[in-house]
Amino acid sequence: MLIKNVTTYQKTKPLYEAYRKTRNREKYRAENERGIILHEAAKALKAAQIGGKLPSVPALQAEYEKLQAQKESLYADYGKLKKQVQEYDVIKRNIDSILQTGMQPERERQTARG
Repeated sequence: MLIKNVTTYQKTKPLYEAYRKTRNREKYRAENERGIILHEAAKALKAAQIGGKLPSVPALQAEYEKLQAQKESLYADYGKLKKQVQEYDVIKRNIDSILQTGMQPERERQTARG
């Protein structure tokens, strides 16, 4: 999202500068309204997200690729841990089953006495 805002801002900046310098702003805005609106939206998002100078697109792409690799690594770890949890769940159910069958004869003896 940030990469898209930065590129939109950079692409529409000359159009917006021309709009600011023109004498007949209403006519220029009517002719180029889409680009001006995109620039103003990107400018607002830039101010909200960054608060300063725009980062370069290659730097943002490099950071994105680094984060994507980190995400893939963490997702692989997640898959391994999920399988391990499933194995532990099977083991727990087996132990619970064994403990319940071991407790049944004792319960039967208690009910026979009572």
